[in-house]
Amino acid sequence: MLEQSAEIAPIGYGVQLGPNVLPALAQLGLEREVRMASYYPEELTLYEAFSGEVLARVPLCGAAFDGRYPAPYIAIHRVDLHEILLKACRALPNVSLNQATTVTGFTQDAERVYVESSTGQKLEGSALIAADGLRSRIRAQLYPEDQPYDTGYIAHRTIVAMADVPPLMRKRRGVTMWTGPGFHVIYYPLRDATEMNIVAVFETPTDGSEMNDEGYSKHIARVCADAQPEVKEVVSIVNLERRWSIADRHPIRKWRRGLVVLLGDSAHATLQSLAQGAGMAIEDAVTLSGLIDEHGSDYEQAFGRFETLRFGRTTRVQLESRALWHTYHCDGVDAEIRTQQLQERTPEDFYRCLDWLWKSQPFNHSKENS
Repeated sequence: MLEQSAEIAPIGYGVQLGPNVLPALAQLGLEREVRMASYYPEELTLYEAFSGEVLARVPLCGAAFDGRYPAPYIAIHRVDLHEILLKACRALPNVSLNQATTVTGFTQDAERVYVESSTGQKLEGSALIAADGLRSRIRAQLYPEDQPYDTGYIAHRTIVAMADVPPLMRKRRGVTMWTGPGFHVIYYPLRDATEMNIVAVFETPTDGSEMNDEGYSKHIARVCADAQPEVKEVVSIVNLERRWSIADRHPIRKWRRGLVVLLGDSAHATLQSLAQGAGMAIEDAVTLSGLIDEHGSDYEQAFGRFETLRFGRTTRVQLESRALWHTYHCDGVDAEIRTQQLQERTPEDFYRCLDWLWKSQPFNHSKENS
């Protein structure tokens, strides 16, 4: 296993894992550890950022939820999840973890893959599984014409000790989201509600003239000038100087070539709207490991079935996430229609819309269906 980071440092933010994900982690023998490290949100509540109207309320626990889905909805600190996965990895006798090593390219023949690394080290193996993210070097070599595109949005992420969270936000015990034209903010507790994970997303100023720190802060202040007090609380504590440009990728039909296959974001990076980026990568890993067990050294056969099993589901996540992104940030007539349609839906309606995602256990590849 090649990891580009020089050290596995305790950095990162929160991640939401829907009820489809914990069963996949259970296949790896990690369910107990993940459950113990997780926070269990009570509900997802979506508000209009200026009027304060409730657009949607989706219970994430209780009899209706628990009887319908295979596992709870959880939120976990990425550091805690990484530590659980890393510990499990290091306990395996057949896994060697090489850190500070970036794969810069590869070649292959009918039987082996040859990898070049940033350290000058040359490695070879029976196959190459590339889980190197949205800006995957392996995907770029396979499909050089295909590149990520900028969405025009910037994310700000932070984690704040609950004692330092402003009072309106502090009372929240679920996943809370406020949405307005060109922006949204979302937050939820972590680690037994001792911390609050906060994400604020804003559309980039169109002319780019306000991207210096002072100009950008003024831009955000104008965007949120008439927003609800709780939205202003979020903006007051999020670090606007730390910015992540949000990119997206179009779905591609082929994730493999010969003995090389893409996995996770490198294959099907998605916007955060459905909170399924990590979940899809975990499902990928469990599915692929089962197929390799089944097909032995016939990696091309395993990779082909993997692509067939996973393509429809991950592509739907990508496309529905993109549609939701517009739903969150729309304005004018689109926003009026959005508000009306969401407010007409009951929790049962929302569950039905999510059943395809949350009920499914597609890593059970005994059925050729994803």
